[in-house]
Amino acid sequence: MKATTARLMFALALVLAGPRTLAQEFKAYPGARLDEKASRQASAQVRGLECKVYTSSDSFERVRSYYRSLYKEFPAPFPTQKLPNGQEVQWVFFILDGGRDLAHSKSWMKVQRPYIGDVDTEADFKDIRDITVIQTVSSQ
Repeated sequence: MKATTARLMFALALVLAGPRTLAQEFKAYPGARLDEKASRQASAQVRGLECKVYTSSDSFERVRSYYRSLYKEFPAPFPTQKLPNGQEVQWVFFILDGGRDLAHSKSWMKVQRPYIGDVDTEADFKDIRDITVIQTVSSQ
């Protein structure tokens, strides 16, 4: 009887604690490099968010496949974007904490190619690089 009560109490604690308790730990893509400057810039954009930005020379599909085997994929919540040269920006999102969508998640990530370092006031993409970006986002 004590073991059953203990299991029930543990299950109740998980439910009350919410999805953050069930969050999966982020696994960096093998060989990806942390870009500390881009991480600081991304974190400074929205108060209360902590972002980490990693880069890889591997293809978008290869990185996507790696993360697809680990986390729940979530479709992009906005239309496809194109660069001025017509190249399509590829992106996919993964929810790490069991949230039903990005708005209800406190821990998610994005994989994108190409890298877009900045968007100016005219909504033009700047600092475009042909590499794959892995960005984690956690709210505190």
